[in-house]
Amino acid sequence: MKRNDFVAFILTHGRPDKVFTLEALKNAGYTGRTILVIDNEDSTADRYYELYGKENVVMFDKLKKSTEFDTIDRGTDRRAIVYARNACFDI
Repeated sequence: MKRNDFVAFILTHGRPDKVFTLEALKNAGYTGRTILVIDNEDSTADRYYELYGKENVVMFDKLKKSTEFDTIDRGTDRRAIVYARNACFDI
């Protein structure tokens, strides 16, 4: 039976051909919806859309999201999962 009462977000970047979490969910019998969450700094975005469909991939603005909370880090490279995780609240 396909579930439609919740969604599993898979946070990913730069590995469209290696989304192991999606396969693990399917192998475990998960039948609900999955959404792959990518950021607009991911150069492999087109491949995600090609493999999983635009309806299953949501892109967020990473720089904009980085201005919405304090990571307590002086770095500026934004290589942290926290931006995608926080974007899920909006998605």
